[in-house]
Amino acid sequence: QLYVKNRMVLGSKTTTRTFLHVKEARKAAITMRALELLHKVITTNIHITKRDLFYTDVKLFVDQSESDGVLDDLATLIGCTRSNLHVVASDKGLVVGRVQFVEDGDEIDCTRIGIGGKAIPPYTDRIENIRSDAEFILLVEKEAAYLRLAE
Repeated sequence: QLYVKNRMVLGSKTTTRTFLHVKEARKAAITMRALELLHKVITTNIHITKRDLFYTDVKLFVDQSESDGVLDDLATLIGCTRSNLHVVASDKGLVVGRVQFVEDGDEIDCTRIGIGGKAIPPYTDRIENIRSDAEFILLVEKEAAYLRLAE
């Protein structure tokens, strides 16, 4: 089973980290720093983006793929999703057209937003009651192409 609600499942592959050898010290430091940062955002009840997590300690993480990887490892280890750890992706994309939904108790009607669209929020778990009578959904990857179509 590859999907379990509210849990990140990466499949049957397992990894063992001992953190007992010098060559593992850096990975241990990255993991501990990520745990420290996650503890802080969870106990203060704030949310951060994956990019924010990386920029809190650029010298240690060096590359965002390192902080992202450790974040995924920790979510899997704990048995939750990244958003349960109060870490979200940045806003990605826009929605426009014949769709309505409720976001944090507010009714959003994308037919009244205009060509600028409504940013798709990183907290998709706060969206409910999605309604649409559209015949199809067109996904456009590039913003320039989207703007041309929207005009």
